[in-house]
Amino acid sequence: MFKKKKRDELDFYYLSKDNKRVHKKKKHPKKKLKKKNPEPMNDNMFDIDNEIVIGVTVLPDKNKSVQNNKKRKKKKGQAKKNKNNNKRQPDFDISDDMINKTYNRNNQNNYNKKRKKYKKISPEEERKRRIRKQKRLKIIKFILKLLLFIAIIAGILAFLFISPVFNIKDIEVSGNNKINAEEIKSLSTLSLDQNIFRFSKENVNNGIKQNAYIESVVITRKLPNKVEIIVTERTPSYQIKFGNAYAYIDENGNILEINKEDLKLPLLTGYNTTEDNLKPGNKLVEEDTAKLATVNSIIKSAKTNEVYDKITSIDISNDEEYKLGLKTEKKTAYLGDATNINDRMLLLKEILSKEKGNEGEIFINNLEKVFFREKV
Repeated sequence: MFKKKKRDELDFYYLSKDNKRVHKKKKHPKKKLKKKNPEPMNDNMFDIDNEIVIGVTVLPDKNKSVQNNKKRKKKKGQAKKNKNNNKRQPDFDISDDMINKTYNRNNQNNYNKKRKKYKKISPEEERKRRIRKQKRLKIIKFILKLLLFIAIIAGILAFLFISPVFNIKDIEVSGNNKINAEEIKSLSTLSLDQNIFRFSKENVNNGIKQNAYIESVVITRKLPNKVEIIVTERTPSYQIKFGNAYAYIDENGNILEINKEDLKLPLLTGYNTTEDNLKPGNKLVEEDTAKLATVNSIIKSAKTNEVYDKITSIDISNDEEYKLGLKTEKKTAYLGDATNINDRMLLLKEILSKEKGNEGEIFINNLEKVFFREKV
């Protein structure tokens, strides 16, 4: 009974405010030793004012609680200041060895990170990369040189096209006989004080060739301010009766001019070209142009054998039988297909000299049987 009562009794913890000690409850061992001479309890053993009794409700004194709160606030403020001071001023010193170790450790970490980033490159791969790099450098150099070259050319062209030094001051025309120089200048569309580089040779060439007599044109820029135009003119070799006028034809079948004047040229007859096509600048149809090649050989041989002046007309209607009109001699010569034309012209010359003054026809289309038939 006594033991149970003891266990049921309240145990008190006392906190001494003056000494700032905390009396904790001691765990009793299994076997408790009895105190031989316990001290007697008296009122002096407890300071009720300065002790806190746990388990007993005590009404706080207002004045004391206010003072205690102020003290607590002061202590908290002081503690915060101490913490800040501790943060600002560390309690330990950093030695040089520690700094070097930290620096070396950081460098090692950075080196390890870089090693992880970059893989090991084989010599073959490194060689390929070096070759690619060299190729890129060559391409870059080429592009830079090209850009520099373009810039230089652009500067030169700008100077040539803008500078008044290269304005045309003289236009010289040569090689013309039939067409006067002023007409050629007008057809060229060139003008004085025009920049010598600001015209197209092709356009000038086409402009001058609008005149049917002009066969070819050569244009030369003579720096700084002169243009030379050299022309080659076509020469009329034949003529075609065109109403009351004549159409002049060159040896290539180009129609040069239509004029009433009779140039005393061999008159072409038997052609297939229509009158609508007989205009300056046009050309005879292809069939007639092909026959002109044979006619040209006939005329050439006639000039060599001094018979040309006696030929007044040439009939080209049949390419197997070319006929020459010899009006002054009152004769007509049949040449056949005009093969061996030089031999035929020699025979024609002999017959003309023998049968001078006699009107008739000369047959030399068959070289084995040549004869003259006088007109009755």
